[in-house]
Amino acid sequence: IPDCLDRVEVSKGPASSVYGGNAMGGVINLVTSRPAAKLQGLLKTFAGSYGTFGGLFTLGGKTGTGLKGFYYQVNGFYRQGSGYIVVPESARDSMDVKTSLKEFLVSGKVGYQFGKKNYTEIEYSHYNDKRGDGFRVSEPEGGYNEYPTDALRITSNNQFGRFSLLVSAFYQDEFYHRLSESLAAKKGNKYSMYKTDSRRIDQGFWSNLTYYGKHGMSYTLGIDLKSGRVDGSDTYYTSTDVLTNKGKMDFSAIFGEYEWHTLKQKLIIMAGLRFDMARFHDGSFVIAEPTSLTSFMSLYPAVFSDQDWQAVSPKIGLKYTFSNTLNIYVLYARGFRPPMLDDMCKNGNVTKGFKLANPQLKPETIDNYEAGCDWRPFTGVVFRPSVYYSVGRDFQYFINTGDSINTGGDKDKPIIRRQNVSRVRILGAEATLQWQVFKRVTLMASYAFNDSRITEFLSPEDSKYLNGKFIMEVPRNQLSAGLFWNNRIVQTSLTYTYRDDQWGDDENTQVTPGYSLFDLKIGHTFFKQVNVNCVIQDIFNTRFFDSKGNLSPGRFFMLNLAYRFSKK
Repeated sequence: IPDCLDRVEVSKGPASSVYGGNAMGGVINLVTSRPAAKLQGLLKTFAGSYGTFGGLFTLGGKTGTGLKGFYYQVNGFYRQGSGYIVVPESARDSMDVKTSLKEFLVSGKVGYQFGKKNYTEIEYSHYNDKRGDGFRVSEPEGGYNEYPTDALRITSNNQFGRFSLLVSAFYQDEFYHRLSESLAAKKGNKYSMYKTDSRRIDQGFWSNLTYYGKHGMSYTLGIDLKSGRVDGSDTYYTSTDVLTNKGKMDFSAIFGEYEWHTLKQKLIIMAGLRFDMARFHDGSFVIAEPTSLTSFMSLYPAVFSDQDWQAVSPKIGLKYTFSNTLNIYVLYARGFRPPMLDDMCKNGNVTKGFKLANPQLKPETIDNYEAGCDWRPFTGVVFRPSVYYSVGRDFQYFINTGDSINTGGDKDKPIIRRQNVSRVRILGAEATLQWQVFKRVTLMASYAFNDSRITEFLSPEDSKYLNGKFIMEVPRNQLSAGLFWNNRIVQTSLTYTYRDDQWGDDENTQVTPGYSLFDLKIGHTFFKQVNVNCVIQDIFNTRFFDSKGNLSPGRFFMLNLAYRFSKK
């Protein structure tokens, strides 16, 4: 729940030297808040376009005084919407219906704080949703997806003398359910329906010990242990087909970091190194009693075998502060990412076509070189430009095999497979500018340029040549800007977003057009506790298509009412 966040920490560039395979492009750390009063909370309700309404609450408190004592917090969230038809009007038929959404979340945490940086806490959350996919033949609700998920995390942070020890363990259990319908009108209204049930379990343990030495030096050593498994099935109700897929992945790693603040704190030297071991095992994909709907998969047999991978991920960076108004940095880091279990074990329908499992998929690595600065040329002005150059190897990428198949509807679907592209090159630049024009008026702008291309790939199946092609679904240019004006009467923001064209396929023959959006937010706070605001997204009703080919909702209104309270 965004309203429960204390801060958002962003680390740019590959961070696999510490965080492993899920940190290829950077790390976003969402830090939830802890209660600061004996009793505090938030009540919020909202309503908007397309039948959207819902609400949330958060209630917490702490005992004791100062920096010691128990604390607790419980949260709840609910949202519902009747949705809209995502297919353009010119292509609709009677089976295209409105998408829909129902979701709720309950979560809570309890802990004890021993001091400023010493605490132990346990968090639990349960999330469930039901999202209609906008296609209905005979089932009352049509096709839909559900993601009921339970998550548990225990964290303890302890600082004693010059040492700091962080220990964290987590467990997540997700059940994925999908009901899918199709009707082939050109084949005598042949109807098919199947249900997907998939259970994904992830669990892990993390610990790092930091020593803060003399002369501005600090040393960190840590371990990271994780495991995940998937157990899924596709059961057809209109035929005898039953598809099952399984797989397990285990991870273990050790890592270390060194940081040195020297030259009167003007120079910071950072270095890190991580060694990962990953193992894929017990993979399988089986079709029981296949019919014409699934028998074609036998033409693409998946040969499963246990696989082991190792990777070394280094990182080194320098940051120098010239003055209070200027600092610069240079950074090199290597990212590492093993393949996902679904890509290795599961055949099935995805947005871009019919995906084949690839048990031989290998991990990818990326070497990133980056330089940037933080410059404050005038009072109230902050300018942060950066440039980067990245080289990816064994890049995991959806490749069209050149074949297509009919899985039940009127249209054939392209057959795709996640494969390893030998080499990709990414060249980019980013810049943000913040200017506090007056005490209550701020201007912000950011621009990102990205040129991502395949530089070496030759498909073993059909000799497809993709050298020089742009990586799909990566806009070349992105721009955002905003005006923020907070006075005694209203809090106002007007923001602009531009996203460039992007390629929709591996051979760069299909283009998803770019778009521009203007959003407006106007609000007022009464008695320092009650806030009312109105949000208008896409003011000029720009209708565009997303990367999945779905039509955007256009102009969208939302009215929010929130009440905060606190008792010291």
